[in-house]
Amino acid sequence: MSKPQWLPLIEQQLKENPKALSYAFSTLSEENKPKVRFVIHRGITSSALLLTTTDTRMSKPVHLAHSPTTEIAWWIENTNVQFRITGSAVTIPSSSADDEDKFKEAIKKLGVEGSEEGTKEYWVEKKKELWKSVSGHLRAGFGRPKPGTPLDQVPSSDTWPETIPAESDKPEEQKTIKFAYDNFAIIAIAPEAVEYLELKPIPNRRTQYKRQSNGEWEETKVAP
Repeated sequence: MSKPQWLPLIEQQLKENPKALSYAFSTLSEENKPKVRFVIHRGITSSALLLTTTDTRMSKPVHLAHSPTTEIAWWIENTNVQFRITGSAVTIPSSSADDEDKFKEAIKKLGVEGSEEGTKEYWVEKKKELWKSVSGHLRAGFGRPKPGTPLDQVPSSDTWPETIPAESDKPEEQKTIKFAYDNFAIIAIAPEAVEYLELKPIPNRRTQYKRQSNGEWEETKVAP
């Protein structure tokens, strides 16, 4: 299967704009209401899956379990380009045996059966890699009370961890790390349609890419 034509475009934009890592990520709630928030881009796999992370206690995993449909709006300000990416997204289950069926279902939704990303070992290692790559301050967020809980129902914020190391030899710190790590999860996004809008050229340029049933991508240039 050939490399999607849109992938080098994103890779070049990230090379030129390494700090342009946030995009709007939409989901459908259990009531089929659109929900959107900004998330941080965490990488692209060899099968062109886009990766971000989440706290398992937040709404994103619940929404994606209800419907994997998602759309991303990614604006790169410095170069005046926008990517709109529509596809399926899943929260990768933990590595426990109890999640075997959920893992197989997630891999099927992503369409990566038989590839490197189709193995549980790949995601176990990827989770470790991303856990180490984020800041200690961000890791600490996964070790605090459940997001959205009323403050009068949780311990004082004075007791919340300010930073958490990726690893530790200290028993008490290991407990905190384990709790936070268990709440840390990867969201993988499998694009099905990509729109690339270039606003710097006059006239503007707009190109659409759609994934075909055979896995190849069809490119169409359209009026902006």
